[in-house]
Amino acid sequence: MFGVLGALLLILAALVRFLLGVVFLATGHGYLGLGSITESVLYLVIGLVIGLFAFLGQQRGTDRAMLAGIVLIVLSIVGWFTLGFGGSLLALLGAVLTLISGIVFVVAGR
Repeated sequence: MFGVLGALLLILAALVRFLLGVVFLATGHGYLGLGSITESVLYLVIGLVIGLFAFLGQQRGTDRAMLAGIVLIVLSIVGWFTLGFGGSLLALLGAVLTLISGIVFVVAGR
């Protein structure tokens, strides 16, 4: 459940970033607007991938849960460092929930 909630928070952060980018573009700040829109696309893609693996981890089978847990942990940590989730509180909370979900899946898979 943590993984799905984390994915939803990342998708919500993508929506907020997109709207912020549109506002920046409308006010004449082209570079800030394009940067926010690009960041929103990255949040959306990572949120969808996290949601997919969180859904796959909930299916039967310890192997699938273990694999989904490892992928969720890696996605959370790599995304945290490369995308700089510190700029968005929603994305940061989504990454933390994804990390917790990955740890739960790994422990449940044993």
